[in-house]
Amino acid sequence: MDISKKQKILNESLTLFATHGYAHVSISMIAKQAGVTKSLIFHHFESKEQLWEIVKENFFKQYTENQLTLFESEKNPIELIRKSIRHYFEFIQSNPLIPRFFAYAHLENDANCGKVDQALIAHSTQIIETAQDQGLLRKNFNPVILVMSFIAVINQYFTAECHFNQWDKSIYSNPESFINDLIDNTIQGILP
Repeated sequence: MDISKKQKILNESLTLFATHGYAHVSISMIAKQAGVTKSLIFHHFESKEQLWEIVKENFFKQYTENQLTLFESEKNPIELIRKSIRHYFEFIQSNPLIPRFFAYAHLENDANCGKVDQALIAHSTQIIETAQDQGLLRKNFNPVILVMSFIAVINQYFTAECHFNQWDKSIYSNPESFINDLIDNTIQGILP
């Protein structure tokens, strides 16, 4: 099925932004890559800045919707954390440009970057703090750091393969073993 021209613009913008960063991508580059005119891009998007924001929101929304569903369906906080780590891994595995895109957003000091996932982090923090109060998880750790930890490790797994593959090739030849080890290590570190 043919994707819409607008979606093609978003997809190609993600590719270019993830490859070159915001500052080094022009509307002309996006038009050429997407096979559309600059005027069509401006028909759908007011500016490069708006396109950047919509790319962020569009691709992160896919992850957020599934994660919110998981929050509703999984009531065991330990299993929720386990499934959340796996879910993020599978999302990035299916969308390997996402961590590169956000790496550029962070390097370019994108002040709006944290707004995209603020509600998701607040919800995660509340669930983890409740589990800590119930004695299901250690009390002396910051829930935000837990989430930061697994996101950072998974993002690095996908963006730094050339580096970590030199340490242990099995990490990449068997991604299932990698994610299982990450999940088990994380869970062991937060249990009482």
